[in-house]
Amino acid sequence: MRVVERALLVALAPALGVWGCSSDDVAGDPAGTGADGAVAALLVTVAVSDEVLRLDPRTGAVLARIPLDPRPSESDEPHGVAIAPGGDHWYATLAHGEPTLSKFETKGDRLVGRVSLRAAGAARVELARNGETAFVADYDRSRPGERGEVLAVHTRDLGVTARARVCPGPHHALPDPATGRVAVACSLGDEIVVLSATGLEEVVRFPVDSVPGEPGAPRFKPLNLAWSADGQRLYVALHLADRVRVFDPAGRMIGDVATGGRPAQLALSPDGATLVTANRADGTLSVIDTRELSERARVDLEAEHPHGVALDGDGSTVFVTCEGSTVRPGRTVAVRLGPGEPEIAWSTETGPVPLGVAWAPAPNP
Repeated sequence: MRVVERALLVALAPALGVWGCSSDDVAGDPAGTGADGAVAALLVTVAVSDEVLRLDPRTGAVLARIPLDPRPSESDEPHGVAIAPGGDHWYATLAHGEPTLSKFETKGDRLVGRVSLRAAGAARVELARNGETAFVADYDRSRPGERGEVLAVHTRDLGVTARARVCPGPHHALPDPATGRVAVACSLGDEIVVLSATGLEEVVRFPVDSVPGEPGAPRFKPLNLAWSADGQRLYVALHLADRVRVFDPAGRMIGDVATGGRPAQLALSPDGATLVTANRADGTLSVIDTRELSERARVDLEAEHPHGVALDGDGSTVFVTCEGSTVRPGRTVAVRLGPGEPEIAWSTETGPVPLGVAWAPAPNP
């Protein structure tokens, strides 16, 4: 987002009411608590207000606001968020100023650690299957033709254990749940690089098309990824080609499917049968049948610039962050997929430019 737009959003936020949700935006229990007081976690990063929101995934009600704001006079853009497999901690990146990775206790959302990444633009954060390592891509767009870094961070003590200069504009570094290898979407290089899980050594590198763009001038712009549970399929959102392309681990193309305009983040259902992507250009969500590699449905989210997506535990509901614009606040939208046509369950104002989103089940009582 341009600096002028960002500044205007900050100025207009109180008048637009973008700092919270109105009573019309939520349904059911506004407290978002069950009989035992436990509720599933839904976390959303809000770029302009430098905070993370905790929402009730059943209603969209805002349950907590967690500041992530080392420079109160500046907008440092919290970008990515991830919840530990056990649900006891969560992690968020700060993309600008001094890019950092912060660690919070889930109980009480208490900050327990923060590490400077010494990077120019920390983007998404993803966790290894065991939760012991966080992978962060340095999405530095100021040097479009030069290689950017991927970092590995030990989640216990937040020590940086490895960093590798991989490719132009790495935006998403995603570990394969089967082998631990880390696939990197090289947004400004039109290629995918797969790294080893420990030292981040290069395993394989392949272009997303037979005629890629030059470094720094992509034709396809691979932004985000999703691995199948067995590690045999890698789904790649090609932002400038309006499609998702599928590869095997060696880089051989399996197929692709057209989506809405400018697909951004991806999420795959636990059974691997459904893939969803937020389409930033046309305000829609594509629901893709992975067996047929076809778009099963396209949902109008009634919000501008969809960005992040996360599925709940059984893949029946998808949560989408929508950035908004200078005249319309950002929103988070829940869509029930179900066996029939998808339908919007709720839509909540979540501040100026919500980006990352993560879901985790309620902890055991």
